[in-house]
Amino acid sequence: MFGTRWIIGLGALLVAGIALYLVLVGADQPSSETLMEISQPALDDIDAKSRSTMRDLLREAGREE
Repeated sequence: MFGTRWIIGLGALLVAGIALYLVLVGADQPSSETLMEISQPALDDIDAKSRSTMRDLLREAGREE
């Protein structure tokens, strides 16, 4: 009976140690390069026609105010 407690206790400590290691290392954190790609808008994907349409829309909205 006493041996079973030790095995369960050591197993629990081992699982807790592995969980702590994974939290400290940050297993699923994105890299800083990935965060930079997400935070910057894809301005190169906007074509000239869309830009001119957006400019016209903003001008009209400015006139209405």
